[in-house]
Amino acid sequence: MKKLLALLMAGIMLFSFAACGGNGDGEETTTEPEVTTDAPVNAEGEEATEGEEEATEEVTEVVTNDEGEAVTDKDGDVVTEKVTEKEEKTEKEEKTEKTEKPTAGKVEDPSKWSTAEVLKYYQDATAKVVSQKPGYTKTRSAVDRGYEADGILIPFKNQVFGFLGIGAENAFKETVKKGTNTNDDKCGAYLNKSTLTASDVTKATAVKSGSNYVITINVKAGTSQTEGGKNTKNNSPIDKSGICVGNTDRSGFDHKTAAIVYDALDDIAKNLTMYEKTSNGKVVATIDAATGEIQKLVISWDATGDISKVYGGKGSIAATTTVTYSKFGW
Repeated sequence: MKKLLALLMAGIMLFSFAACGGNGDGEETTTEPEVTTDAPVNAEGEEATEGEEEATEEVTEVVTNDEGEAVTDKDGDVVTEKVTEKEEKTEKEEKTEKTEKPTAGKVEDPSKWSTAEVLKYYQDATAKVVSQKPGYTKTRSAVDRGYEADGILIPFKNQVFGFLGIGAENAFKETVKKGTNTNDDKCGAYLNKSTLTASDVTKATAVKSGSNYVITINVKAGTSQTEGGKNTKNNSPIDKSGICVGNTDRSGFDHKTAAIVYDALDDIAKNLTMYEKTSNGKVVATIDAATGEIQKLVISWDATGDISKVYGGKGSIAATTTVTYSKFGW
């Protein structure tokens, strides 16, 4: 029995030693946790790049109108919506683009200009002539549209036509030297700065033609009058187009108003009463698009005059006048 018990004890001890001696270092062996190496994916199922997962995280945002005010529903509750940070950034960029001011400078397509913009462009072009004084040629001619008179005005037809510049023989032509833009003492300036406003015109347009802009302005009708040298008035928008005008007897003036005609004829018709009307006024300017310098300018209008009260006789006159500025030497 003792031998059997001893053998059993020895066997138990041997078994225990084998169980404890499995690790050569004498330490317990542990199992490492399983690591997942799958990369995150985006909404399209593609592998997300670094930082993309955070960029597309949904956030709640208050809905605002164009003025930046919160939008409410019919119950008065503030409306919100879920957007991703990526979408939010895009919306901000779009809003910034919409609020950016257009680049300063001329519009490439002048046909989109407003009436005020066309008039301002033409005004600046005429002002440049006045300030920089280029050389150019100026001509003025008037075509007779009718002359009717009796009494004292009959023998003075040639004198009247000469003063008004009617007929080829009475046409005006002058070459203006560079650096002057002036004249003889018959006219203060050959081309003035335009002062036309939207209230003076019926239409103003601009189109691109090659390297130039062509400005076309239709000027409203106007009137002038004098009653024996009294009650003198002038409301002629064509006078604001840049032509040479005034109120005294100067043949160099392009538009002969009632006051000018009276001043010229008062020696032979002291009681002259005249009512004059201008119509069909038109300005056509060809301007270099790059420099704003006028290349050619044509201003025309029709004029009719009623002088029927001269010594109780009848009288009327009508003509179409055209003033042309050309051959500019900037």
